[in-house]
Amino acid sequence: MPWLLAALSVGSAVGGLVNNGAVCRRRSARARLGLLAAGLGGALALAGCAPGPLAMAAALGLAGLFVAPALATAHLYADEPAAPGARTRAAAWINTAVNAGSSGCSAAVGLLLGHLPLALCFVRAGAPALGCASAVRASRGVRAGAPRPGPVTRVDPREPRPTADR
Repeated sequence: MPWLLAALSVGSAVGGLVNNGAVCRRRSARARLGLLAAGLGGALALAGCAPGPLAMAAALGLAGLFVAPALATAHLYADEPAAPGARTRAAAWINTAVNAGSSGCSAAVGLLLGHLPLALCFVRAGAPALGCASAVRASRGVRAGAPRPGPVTRVDPREPRPTADR
């Protein structure tokens, strides 16, 4: 049923738009990532309990609301402690983890579908997101306001300082 995947995608698009346009970010990226991952895992588990395809589409749409915001927040969380020269590498690790997790978990759930009830497969599909939420909650995270390492710039006192006119 391709429209079930479409419900997840539409939910993700809506979640991304709301997250980028209307959410006040009073919490740290670490706290938001934990909440978003828990919401995603819980909504996926809920989708497995849906009594029919329409309810499952609604549950997957709900799960989708967490996908794009969780990815964006994961990038922000990885960017916080990264030195300016390592930010691209930090983002690449996020992409690698998402792609490896998505591929591996899709293959695992595909194998399980023939052996387990559908509801349990959805619970298993949500387990990595719930594990991520637990790991983020258990981690120390980056302190808010902690100084970031930056490039060292030496200033020659004999050089004229640039002004707004130049």
